[in-house]
Amino acid sequence: MDNLQITRVSKALGLENKILGLRFLVLEKEYNDSLAEEHEGLSLCSLVKLVCRGKSVKCNASTIGCDDAAYAMGLKEVPEYVYSGRKEYEDRKYLSKSIAFQVQNEKKYIPQKIYGAIISPLEEIENPDLVIVIATAKDMMRLTQGYSRYYGVNKNLLSIGVQGICSELVSKPFMNNDLNVSLLSNCCRKLTDFSAGCMGASFPIHLAENIFRGILETVNLTENNIPKKKILERLDSPDELGFEIVMNYDYAIQASKYEEYCEECIKACSNDKEGSNE
Repeated sequence: MDNLQITRVSKALGLENKILGLRFLVLEKEYNDSLAEEHEGLSLCSLVKLVCRGKSVKCNASTIGCDDAAYAMGLKEVPEYVYSGRKEYEDRKYLSKSIAFQVQNEKKYIPQKIYGAIISPLEEIENPDLVIVIATAKDMMRLTQGYSRYYGVNKNLLSIGVQGICSELVSKPFMNNDLNVSLLSNCCRKLTDFSAGCMGASFPIHLAENIFRGILETVNLTENNIPKKKILERLDSPDELGFEIVMNYDYAIQASKYEEYCEECIKACSNDKEGSNE
């Protein structure tokens, strides 16, 4: 991944957290050879928070402190009572067994056996499988706009506020081979200090180049003068993003000009018809 592009996107959005990369490790040797930090007993949510601050971490079935995350990521075999949704039905989370099964099925747990995973700042990780962003609701909007510029409407967006990282930001985007946006979850927010306005997004690495390009290409189109001034304050030079920030220009202004043009065309056509009828 182009580190310059990562920096440009981070500055364009004003991200407070690092953009993360996650790589699945199928072989034990890959895991043992990794120099990433190992934290016994920490949840995936807590590990992600460490990486947001710049750490590189790894986890496997014996070190991760959350069974649900281990099931979602393919680190542990999923028991029947979990796979069927019976566990969450008995916890009274859902009204019926069929609802519980439907919810469980949509979590998209990874079926293949995974030995472990590395999570690092995106610019530091080799061959990541997923890109993860923890940021504000507005940043999620901008990321989705960047996605839509190249890929159109995303039909796989799904969040239920449960397993907000391990399912919604790891297994689901991996299994769907597409972007997903997460509202996170109660457990995630309890185990981290992510603010109430934080959300998450994740997508396979092969989508990253166009999503990042789309975010940058739509800066001038989507932002008005106020956020553009804030962007300029974050830059070391006015052209650091690879293009000029254009003030008094966005799609609303362009749309207004186009509406004026259309009205002029309609008026001209009406005048021509009136002239031909005389």
